[in-house]
Amino acid sequence: MAASETAAAGLPAGGSRRALAWAPVVVVAAGGFGILAARLSLPVAKSGYFPWIVGRGLGLAAFAGLAVLVALGLWARHPWQARVRLLHPETTLRLHASLAAGTTVLVAGHVVFLATDKYAGVGWVGALLPGAAVYRPLPVALGVAALWTLLAVAASARLGGRLVGRAWLPIHHLSIPMFAAAFAHGVLAGSDTPTLRAGYAAVGSAIVLLWLTRRLARRPEVPGRPEVAG
Repeated sequence: MAASETAAAGLPAGGSRRALAWAPVVVVAAGGFGILAARLSLPVAKSGYFPWIVGRGLGLAAFAGLAVLVALGLWARHPWQARVRLLHPETTLRLHASLAAGTTVLVAGHVVFLATDKYAGVGWVGALLPGAAVYRPLPVALGVAALWTLLAVAASARLGGRLVGRAWLPIHHLSIPMFAAAFAHGVLAGSDTPTLRAGYAAVGSAIVLLWLTRRLARRPEVPGRPEVAG
């Protein structure tokens, strides 16, 4: 990368060289971790439960990503942000967008593995149409509803200001009911919920508290600008 290109990317002149020097270390560490993970997971991979285990793991990872995604979205417009600067607004926005993409990929993996697992009782129809699953139809339907809402929210945010204009904002407000549906789906559909009950309670309480404080906290007054409700 030329010096002008490095400067344009916002990196110091020596920053790119140091990053390249660390690249072999990252590759070797990632390769070693992959080999170790493969050896440890070999008995599971040969098991008939492998698709379900991977699908459930991806689902939990997607739920964690969704929780952080919603929390960042709530914090980005929280009245307390004017007094408590945890992240720069631009950093929050970039992290929010990146996390949305990553969470969508995790959700897609969750759906694919469970839809292709012949023992899960979900199938492709049940994974895409609410109420069509054989296994726990209502909890799975909540997950399907959360899936389609996530896609609508992500698409509207991506196209906002270009194709859908301000219409993206009301769609984006569906993030809270989407999280509620995903939360209920995880709690009611997972057979391992008793083990994860404390984690679900902590995450759900944190999101509810953040939402309530955002709605009830007094917004800082900006001179010359009328206060807007909501």
